[in-house]
Amino acid sequence: MIRDDLVILISVLLLFSGCIQPEEQQEVAESVVSEEWQPDGIVGVNEYSHSLKLYSPARQGYTGGVMTISWKIDDEYLYMALNGSTRGWLAIGFEPTEWMRDADMVLGVVDGNARVLDEYSTGNYGPHIEDTLLGGTDDILEYGGKSYGTHTVAEFRRRLDTGDRFDKVLRLGKDVSIIWAMSDNTDPSVKHNIAYGEGLIYLGMTQSSADIHGSRDTSRNNITQNVTQNDADWMLFIWKEEKAARDLYESLYERTGLTLFLDLVRSEQSHMDQIRSLMERYGMETPDLERGVFDNQTLQGIYNDLLSISSDDDALRAAATFEEISISDLERAISETSNKEAIDVYSGLLAGSRKHLRSYVRDLEDRGIEYTPVYLSRSEFDEIVRAA
Repeated sequence: MIRDDLVILISVLLLFSGCIQPEEQQEVAESVVSEEWQPDGIVGVNEYSHSLKLYSPARQGYTGGVMTISWKIDDEYLYMALNGSTRGWLAIGFEPTEWMRDADMVLGVVDGNARVLDEYSTGNYGPHIEDTLLGGTDDILEYGGKSYGTHTVAEFRRRLDTGDRFDKVLRLGKDVSIIWAMSDNTDPSVKHNIAYGEGLIYLGMTQSSADIHGSRDTSRNNITQNVTQNDADWMLFIWKEEKAARDLYESLYERTGLTLFLDLVRSEQSHMDQIRSLMERYGMETPDLERGVFDNQTLQGIYNDLLSISSDDDALRAAATFEEISISDLERAISETSNKEAIDVYSGLLAGSRKHLRSYVRDLEDRGIEYTPVYLSRSEFDEIVRAA
């Protein structure tokens, strides 16, 4: 099988890394803009050039829901609409460094009148606070919204580069890592409880007929109704890889007591749920495997080897290497499919793996240890880890 060969390659790379001993489904659409932008809470069919529908399944503490993000840009401004299955608030965050930390947040709520808040997340799990309370500026230039009973729409306009240190600079032609969330409460200080997730959006030219990923394969813009064998193999492999990460980090937490691993266990479980949800829509099932048990013996060997670490530092190195591998596999999975649902689920997981890698590398840096990439090119590694 192709997936077994891939895992064998992973084993070889890990062997030479010096770190171990040997042995929110989404739908994307694009249209040519022909309607004037109006922040009125009504998303016109041709008002935005791109849209991304994100799904988050029900999970512990969350009922599950759907948010559609629509956007267009010109040389100076970003125009965006958030349309979510909630009567409470909904939010998007741009370019978090770790979890929610340092995310440039925009939160919309309609409680009689529409409000759109320019916020910033100061910690891994918030809070997200209005920029003005942190010494920044309110850079939402225009906004509006409507509540429709079953869902809420918030629209806004801001500069791509606001000049505010609490806002991220958004650049034409770049993938932007995002997080998103919804609450059933109209009080912005109340924690989200409907849905949350992560993903990537591409800031392409508004009037372009290129696909959502610019010059990438335009065949991906087509809706694929049936899953190919290659797609099925990749979905199952990615699910197993996310399980390996979850099981690994849970075991490393028990050995080291480092809370970072416990945080990542929850994230990897979320990734597994997203892949499972995608597979179930195609009639696929995931195997019922205990923690630390894999039906792929090569993957089992990698998991066992990674647990042979002898120190907290080695544990962090091994985890960072595993995230490098996950990033590379997800990039390859994206490149080898034309199934747009799979592409966008993988893109969300890719955004998560990039954040995880940053977390591990920065923890190592706090210990005075410089991590050297094993699997990614130096340029890609630097771009991911140094993202601000």
